[in-house]
Amino acid sequence: MTGTGRDHTFQEIRPVQSLRAPAFEFAEAAGHGDFAEHDRRLEELAREAAAAVASQTALILAPPVSALLEMSLDLGSGDEDLLEDARANAAAQQYAIAQELLDEYLEAHPGHQEGLYLRAYCLYHLGGPGQVEALRILRPLRDEPPADDDLRDRIGDLRRELRRRLTPVEITAYTQTVRTDPRGALARVAAFVELAPEEGTLSYLLALGQARDGDLELALGTAERGAEQADTDGEQVAALARRLLLVVVAPHVAPAVSAFKTGDLHRARRELTRMEPGWRHSVAVTDFDTYLSQLLRRADRYAPPPEPRLPADRADDLYALIADADGQRAAELMRAGRHEEAERLLAHVLALVPRFPWLNFLYAACLYQLLRDPDRAAACAETALRDPTIAQAGELLGAIRSWQEASLVNPVVDEYVAAMETVRDGVSVQRLLALRHRLTDLERVLPALASAVRGETGVQIVRELGQAVAQRLVEIADAMVAADLYEKYDRVMSTVKGGISSTPEAVRLGRALDAVAADITGARRTARQGAAAQLDELAALVKTRRAEVDKVKASIEVSSLVRRFNQLAEQQSQTLARLRPDPHLVRGQLTRILEDARRLRRGAKNALDPRDQKLLDELIATIAGTLR
Repeated sequence: MTGTGRDHTFQEIRPVQSLRAPAFEFAEAAGHGDFAEHDRRLEELAREAAAAVASQTALILAPPVSALLEMSLDLGSGDEDLLEDARANAAAQQYAIAQELLDEYLEAHPGHQEGLYLRAYCLYHLGGPGQVEALRILRPLRDEPPADDDLRDRIGDLRRELRRRLTPVEITAYTQTVRTDPRGALARVAAFVELAPEEGTLSYLLALGQARDGDLELALGTAERGAEQADTDGEQVAALARRLLLVVVAPHVAPAVSAFKTGDLHRARRELTRMEPGWRHSVAVTDFDTYLSQLLRRADRYAPPPEPRLPADRADDLYALIADADGQRAAELMRAGRHEEAERLLAHVLALVPRFPWLNFLYAACLYQLLRDPDRAAACAETALRDPTIAQAGELLGAIRSWQEASLVNPVVDEYVAAMETVRDGVSVQRLLALRHRLTDLERVLPALASAVRGETGVQIVRELGQAVAQRLVEIADAMVAADLYEKYDRVMSTVKGGISSTPEAVRLGRALDAVAADITGARRTARQGAAAQLDELAALVKTRRAEVDKVKASIEVSSLVRRFNQLAEQQSQTLARLRPDPHLVRGQLTRILEDARRLRRGAKNALDPRDQKLLDELIATIAGTLR
C-alpha cells in the first residue's frame, strides 16, 4: 500500500518535447582568395542569357534620314550624292543598297562619323554576324563621340541595342565552350569586351575566368578596367577587382602581415616601406599602413584592436589582407571534420581582426558544429551578415538562434522531466512536497523564459511546459488532500501488522479507523474533483477495514465466551471429583455467559461470519438447555 493509494497516477498529457536546433551543413568556402564561384556564376548567367534570348524583341530605332540630312560636310557633289542616296535607301529600309553606297563612300572618307553610324545602322537591320561588325564600327565613336548631340544620342541608342542583343549570345557561347576550349572561350569573350566595355557582366566573367586559369595579374587588369567603364554590374566587377588586388598583393605584403600578427607593429611598417612602389601605393597596402599608425597611436596597447577608420568595404579588404589565408586554412580543417583545430586557429586570428565578416562566419559555423558558446556564435553570425556575398550567413544565424533557444528551453524541460521521474514508482507526502517545490520553482522562471524565446517552436514548447507544470501542480494539490489521509490510514494499520489478538486492540483500531473516516468525510465536503475520487476510494477502503475489524472483534469475543464456558465446565468436573459444587454459583456464572452471548448475538449479528455465528448459537442453546 502506498501513501496515495494503490491506483493513483498523474493524469496523462502530451509529453513536453525538447527544442531541437536545425542541422546546418557548412558549405561556404569562398574567401577573398577563392574564385571557385566561376562555375556557379556561369550557370546563373547561362540561365539569364537563355531567358534574355527567348524574350528579345527588336528595338525600334528612329530612321536616320529625317534628322541627319544636313549633317554631312560639303565633300563635293559626287561624295555628297553617295551619302544622300545612302540615307534615302536606309530610310526606305533598302539596307543592302544603302550599305553598298556607304562602303564606297567610307572608302573615300573612312573616319566620317555619320557614314560609320549609317553603315552600322544598316548592318544592325540586316542581322546575322553583321551585327558584331556594326558594334565594331561604332567602337571608335564611343571614345571620340560626335559633337552633334542628335548623332551622339543615335549612336548611343544603337550601341545599347546591339549590346542588348549580342551580350546574351556571347555569354551562351562562352558557357558552351569554356569547359572544352577554355582559352578559346576566354579569347572570344575578351574580344567582345573590347567592343562593349560597358558590359560589366562580361568583364566580371572574363576576369573570373582568367583568375581561375591562374593569370591573376591579367584578371586584375580586366576587372579594374571593367569596373571603370561598366554601366551594368559595375559594383560586382569592382568587388572582384578588390579581391584580385588583395590576392596579387598578398605575397608582397606577407612579411608585414607576419610582423603584425606577432605584435611588432614597427617592423610591420618597415616591411611595408620595402615593398615595390607599384604595390606599396595600392589602396589596400595604404590602408594597412594607416591602420598600423592608428594602432601605434592608441593609449592601451593591450586592449582589443579597434576597428579601422575606413569605409566598410575597405575595412573588409584590410581584414582579408591580414587573415584571408588563415580563413582558408580554417575552412579546410572544418571540411575535414577537425573543428577543434579550426576553433583554436579562428579564435586566435579573430582577436586581431574581430570585425572580419568571413572569419566571423567561419567561427560561428565552427562553434555551432561544436555546440559551444551559442551567444558568441550568434554575435559572430550577425557580424557575418554585414557581407552580402556570404550566402549561408542568414541560414547559419537562424540555426544558431534555434540553438540559443534550445540552450535556454531544454534545461528547463529536463528539470521538469527529472522532477516527474521522482514519482514514477509511487508517491508519498514527502515526495509530493518535494515535487511541488521543484515545479513551483519552474513555474517562477517560465515568464522570463517565454520572453526570451522568439522562434515559433520554442514559444510552443514553453507554452506546453507552462500548461504541464500548472496541471501537475493542480494534481499535486488534489493528491496532497488524499495523501495525508492515506498516510494517517497507513499509520493506523501499521499498529496491527501482527494481527489483532484482543478485544481492546480491536476496539482501539476501530476507533482509530472511525477517526480517519470522519476526517475523510470532512475533507470530501471541500475537495475538488481530482481529490474526490481518491477520497472516495480511501473511504471505501477504511469502511472495508472497519468491517474486518468488527468481524475480528466478534470472532475474538465468540472465542472468549466459548473459552469461559469450557473453563467453567472443566472447573465443575474437577469440583465434582472432590466435593459437592455450589449450584447457585454455577448457575450465576452460566447466566452471565449466556447474557454476554445473547448480547453479542444481537449487536454483532452482521459482523459474525457463518462459522462464528453457528458456534455462538450452539453455545447459547447449550447454556439455555443447562439452565432449564
